[in-house]
Amino acid sequence: MPSINHHIMTIARSSNLFRSERLQGTGLCGPHCPYILRVCREPGTTQEAIARALCVNKSSVARQLASLEQSGFVERRPCPTDSRAMEVYPTQKAFDALPAVRAVLAEWNERITDGFSDEERALFAALAERAAANARAEIERIRGAEADG
Repeated sequence: MPSINHHIMTIARSSNLFRSERLQGTGLCGPHCPYILRVCREPGTTQEAIARALCVNKSSVARQLASLEQSGFVERRPCPTDSRAMEVYPTQKAFDALPAVRAVLAEWNERITDGFSDEERALFAALAERAAANARAEIERIRGAEADG
């Protein structure tokens, strides 16, 4: 029997492919979506904060933001209070793309819960949220241990 992790990874990889397909012609691909959402929600957030919020490595954030910057979706500026940090700001192009990103994510949620009752959707969402919170807590524990020693 496949593990829960196998199912989660299948959903995640399929989600990236679905988003990339649906966003063709916009200049965005599937992996860009969480970055667009985060930067539009928190203009001026740092790359470090994005890495923590999305549970990804700083190098992954730098690569994705470089791609988004090159495509005109974000601007990176040095942080005035920390010369080592970069703040990230959405451009108008990012705000213009936001409705399409949200629509694709909503469509994906509908696709993966096709055939679920309303109660099953609510339960699935609640369980996924709890599992994500557990995963986030574990990553924070690991990152904290790495920083301590």
